Amino acid sequence: MNTLPSNEITRKILHLFASIIPLGYVWFIPDKEIMIFILGGLSLFAVLLESSRKKWDVVETLFEKHFNFMLRQSEFDGGLTGATWLLFGSTITLFLFPIQIAVPALLFLTVGDTFAAIVGKGFPIGKIRDKTLSGTFAGIVTSSGAALWINQLLPADIIILGAVAAMLVEIAPIPMNDNLTIPLTGGLVMSYGMMVL
Repeated sequence: MNTLPSNEITRKILHLFASIIPLGYVWFIPDKEIMIFILGGLSLFAVLLESSRKKWDVVETLFEKHFNFMLRQSEFDGGLTGATWLLFGSTITLFLFPIQIAVPALLFLTVGDTFAAIVGKGFPIGKIRDKTLSGTFAGIVTSSGAALWINQLLPADIIILGAVAAMLVEIAPIPMNDNLTIPLTGGLVMSYGMMVL
């Protein structure tokens, strides 16, 4: 078993905590327009914060003090943080899909991607570039389980199909950030599955 770096552990805890978005949508604010307004506002704030840290030293200093310990090299070099991409991905997913599709699609991201990384790095079996088959399998199982637990409308096979597609795109060599590709792929596959069944 490999030991995970502390910054990756923190990132994945926060990633899992982001499940508050789909859970909040289905349990507390089941209003699409309100949720898009909230997430859109948070996305805008995140972009403004990230652009401000590149322009003003005082913002950069505060950002470094509180967040640098968990940033990856691309984020140090000026790229958008994973948190900002996650907010973008969540906003677009909620905009494009009805609640019964959007909620499991976002759980594929927050739960599946988290456990794919933890298991893949901790127990690396079947390496595919910088990903692993063990991580992919863990992502499929955990995200399917979470989505099936929350789901009240979709057939189980549609959810499992969406989880498989979402975790496969996570290991694919696609240049787009996986905080976008995972929920969008899962949502599109589930939507198509519902049309052909």
